[in-house]
Amino acid sequence: MTTTEPRPTTLRRWGARWIDWLLPWLLSSPLWVTAAHLIQAGATEEAASLTRDGALEVVFGKWGRLDDVGLAALSGYWSTIVLVVAATLTTQLLIVAAYEVLFVRWLGRTPGKMAFSLTVIPAGTGGTRLSLGQTVRRTAIAVVLPGAAWVLLVVALLDLSVLWALPGALLLAFSAADCLALRRTEVGRTCWHDRRTGSAVVPVTWVQQLRQARELQQRAVEQGRALALDAWNSAPAQQATAHLLEKGREVRGSSWGQALEGRARRLRARATGDDTAP
Repeated sequence: MTTTEPRPTTLRRWGARWIDWLLPWLLSSPLWVTAAHLIQAGATEEAASLTRDGALEVVFGKWGRLDDVGLAALSGYWSTIVLVVAATLTTQLLIVAAYEVLFVRWLGRTPGKMAFSLTVIPAGTGGTRLSLGQTVRRTAIAVVLPGAAWVLLVVALLDLSVLWALPGALLLAFSAADCLALRRTEVGRTCWHDRRTGSAVVPVTWVQQLRQARELQQRAVEQGRALALDAWNSAPAQQATAHLLEKGREVRGSSWGQALEGRARRLRARATGDDTAP
């Protein structure tokens, strides 16, 4: 009997990875609005400080120091701009990593992999979901390392620093080697981070996708039922229920409650045609 090899997933994995980079980056792009406001506010303060210092130099007749004061202020604030850009890029990188961990751990696939009918499974175990440790290790190698490489290279470009460029280039080379170190296995081609974390990316059929959606729905219903039961059995809920029952008994025993109960009996008797009710 001849066995058919799994369909190639290399190009689809690249397409899914681009989607999984661009989607969270676009969703987190408002961070750059905040970064721009911080830079603008800092530039206004720096300009006011530079004007004040320059005026003092003019007052004291130190015309030759105006260039030095301006260059020192510009150099100092440029370092602040680089720091804000680096912090914003790092925050976006952490958002991408959290996105990857949550989707892979919860659904076994990210939106990019959904678009290309791919899923991440434990290799050789017959399971359908990676453990949290596997997911975190996989994300650290496949997402955090290349992302950190680009952050370092951007900082090196802005700061004109070889000190930042060297580790960025090394991390980028490592990430490229990880992606290109493909090896054909029984579940298809795997990258180094797949083999390192015991995971595999495999194609899924529509039947499998529907089954996964049904499993997700059942899991959500079970967790919702468990949360509702925990909330009902909690001490505050039980105290509120006992308080309502006590209030209900007090109202029923009062004259107003007895009048309402009598009116309810008369309405019920009128509806049934029984005129003997009090």
